[in-house]
Amino acid sequence: MTVQIQAARQGERPSGAEAAGDAVVSFVNVQKTYDAERLVVRNLNLDIRRGEFLTMLGPSGSGKTTTLMMLAGFEPATHGEILLNGRPINRVPPDRRGIGMVFQNYALFPHMTVAENLAFPLQVRSVPKADIERRVRDALAMVELGGFGTRLPAQLSGGQQQRVAVARALIFEPEVVLMDEPLGALDKQLREQMQYEIKRLHERLGVTIVYVTHDQSEALTMSDRIAVFNSGEIQQLSTPSVLYEQPTSSFVAQFIGENNRLSGTVEQCEGSGQCVVRLDGGQPVRASAVGTLSAGQSTLLSIRPERVQFNPDPADSALSILEAEIDDLVYLGDHIRIRLLIPSQEPFVVKLPNNGSWEPLHKGSRTSVGWMAKDCRALDHARSGPAHA
Repeated sequence: MTVQIQAARQGERPSGAEAAGDAVVSFVNVQKTYDAERLVVRNLNLDIRRGEFLTMLGPSGSGKTTTLMMLAGFEPATHGEILLNGRPINRVPPDRRGIGMVFQNYALFPHMTVAENLAFPLQVRSVPKADIERRVRDALAMVELGGFGTRLPAQLSGGQQQRVAVARALIFEPEVVLMDEPLGALDKQLREQMQYEIKRLHERLGVTIVYVTHDQSEALTMSDRIAVFNSGEIQQLSTPSVLYEQPTSSFVAQFIGENNRLSGTVEQCEGSGQCVVRLDGGQPVRASAVGTLSAGQSTLLSIRPERVQFNPDPADSALSILEAEIDDLVYLGDHIRIRLLIPSQEPFVVKLPNNGSWEPLHKGSRTSVGWMAKDCRALDHARSGPAHA
């Protein structure tokens, strides 16, 4: 069935400059479809604050890159408005938006030297030659490539090419810089180094950066806020610590970091924000309720492996304790990853610090796990739509 692009409904955000507020970029009821059959981006409302580092994170096909391309001007929005400093830019061509762009493949001109690559965006803006030379020199110093101006891109390492690409995006002093998976082609060690360098430049220059990645650790390391995309919608928009510690849906809990899931039914909700859940295997446990759960409702419990206590004191009444069987042990140096089997549940993982006490453990051993209710979140099993923090 053909997708009908809906006009702004009553109660949604207003269009035009009134919607932008103090944001440098605003998406107002933005939708995107390529074939009039399926929405790639659905009713997107997002304000990006001036000077922040905002990451769009999600799996392939979630809509994050399409959103970035609409902001850059390389893809038109099917419906809605995109605002820059309160002014609509839907019909403004990419080269007139004043937005810097860094691509995964660097997109450097191979026949130009490093200095010529950096000078190009200034030349097309008719910047005086003396100013160009000064700004190229300053840009090279900024990314610690002062002696590389006469080299061709092919004479640089991958990390050096990416530094040049970042410098080129910054050299004309844009208010907003977009980065589309810029570190995806680098090896692990270099990628981690570049994460630090890009974050350092952001903090020093105060420019607004909109960053796209599917790498959750990269997003957690670099961002002021993270927008988690799935099926064309933002599932949660929060700081890295809130996303990790307080996911509002099972998708976010599973996508951000490692996560254990236990299925069950809510038996009782308390005014303290905690609830009692009867697991599918019959065991009652306590958890923190997320949203408006009620008795009789299906739920998924979310708990991080590092928050689980292994073989806890059975007399500790503050813990919910489950019996389990060891299915596998993996030695990872600083910790041991233990995979457990719990009746009627998915495999359950515990991270045990390597203090030498794990050696008597073996596959098939019986043990137990426990947790505090505050460390376990009861999520609405049926909820799949967007939730904003």
